[in-house]
Amino acid sequence: MACSYRFSALSGYFVDNVLEASSCLGGKLTTRPNLGLIDRQYDPNQPSGELPWARFRQHVDHLNQQSPPGESYKVLYLVRHGLSVHNIFMEEVGNEAWKKHWSRLEGNGVLTWLDAKLTAEGVMLSQDLGRRWINWSKEQAIPLPETIYTSPLARCLETTRLVYSPALSECGRSLEPVVKEMLRERLTNHTCDKRSLRSWIASHYPKYVLESDFEEEDVLWKADRFETADEHTARKQQLLEDIFSKDNAQFVSLTTHSYAISAILEVVGAPHFRVSEGAVIPLLVKARRLPV
Repeated sequence: MACSYRFSALSGYFVDNVLEASSCLGGKLTTRPNLGLIDRQYDPNQPSGELPWARFRQHVDHLNQQSPPGESYKVLYLVRHGLSVHNIFMEEVGNEAWKKHWSRLEGNGVLTWLDAKLTAEGVMLSQDLGRRWINWSKEQAIPLPETIYTSPLARCLETTRLVYSPALSECGRSLEPVVKEMLRERLTNHTCDKRSLRSWIASHYPKYVLESDFEEEDVLWKADRFETADEHTARKQQLLEDIFSKDNAQFVSLTTHSYAISAILEVVGAPHFRVSEGAVIPLLVKARRLPV
């Protein structure tokens, strides 16, 4: 695929995610205090008494105002969905048994992981993150996302609702995220990665925005097809190109999956680290349009 943009995650703004992840349980990065923003001055003329995120927001404004044509900056809030049914069952049976047998079934007669839903713990994790967003936006001036995108998988749809609806409601906004196929997890032959029907999504999440070309049936998932890492990374390149070329928002949230976050990190040239379920990680990303 020919790329129209080159993306780069800018360092020096947030804590070292790789180092932070190494100190977390299982090496999976959890949400950092103050979302990991380093308290610093960006301009000697900035008022020193302002909160760190208020100064950072002004800096992002300045970057975009001063950027040449074809160059732009966005803060991406990468949200991994809460703990889901397939996460728990895979731990119980082990990775090998999951891959060789269970992952290709719809469930075990008790649990269902076809388009896997959140567990009770996953709901609690997402609700906790939602409460934190209320405090962050009120007390630390952390900007709520101007645009919210979500994977169409059920675990992401529900995580998005639980994480953002309370904080948006507090400031008089309704939750109307855009559901994007390109935000999906790496496409495998595992049934947990097969999405529900468009009509099911529209019925259960009526305020969510489904793109005009969003099919009723899942045309991407195949029982005999496993997307390569390169194919997945190319899909996430396409995703970011679509967002940066069409969306003028500076603060954008993406509710997605573990391997999807890894692919996004690859696209923006950020060091690789794992993210815990129900966590949010911010990145400042620069986009430069490539000459035709």
